[in-house]
Amino acid sequence: MGLSDVANENAQVVLLDLDPQGSIAGWAARREIDDPIVLSAMPGNLETYLDHAREDRADYVVIDTPPHAGATIDAAIRAADLVVIPIRPGPFDIDAAAGTIEIMRETRTPGLFVLSQVSASGSEGDDTEAVLAELHPGVPVAKARLGHRKAFMQALISGQAITEFERPSSKAVGEIRELFQQVKAALR
Repeated sequence: MGLSDVANENAQVVLLDLDPQGSIAGWAARREIDDPIVLSAMPGNLETYLDHAREDRADYVVIDTPPHAGATIDAAIRAADLVVIPIRPGPFDIDAAAGTIEIMRETRTPGLFVLSQVSASGSEGDDTEAVLAELHPGVPVAKARLGHRKAFMQALISGQAITEFERPSSKAVGEIRELFQQVKAALR
């Protein structure tokens, strides 16, 4: 079961890597298959890549950006239907999101916070959700939370999606499936 299978059976997914770190491109290089389509892109060429994705009838285009606000994030947000903002519990990710939220407000682009690397015990996830709701009331927090699980990192290292790496009944796969359903609902 591949990444496209999480989205929709036979869905065409394109990942555009605008992050100079190139994490998505590195992940794709470790894969043994060419699904999904992964392209390293420059912000100045974003519209061209998106035009090609439309022409090729891509079902989903995911744009990976650097973590800090700037011209790259501005271009991606202006092109986006939805901005998904991963947040690890704690002040650093919360503070780093402020610039992204500012651009989203200027462009009126909807967003969704996703709590990531949430510990199975403790109140950090709930505390972070409460802070986000107070600081950014117009941006919902996804009900699906991605746990702090070794399987996520092991899948990345192996060049696989979690749905390829883990059994379908695993908690990690369940979290990703639940998150994708919420992202799809937010896109409607």
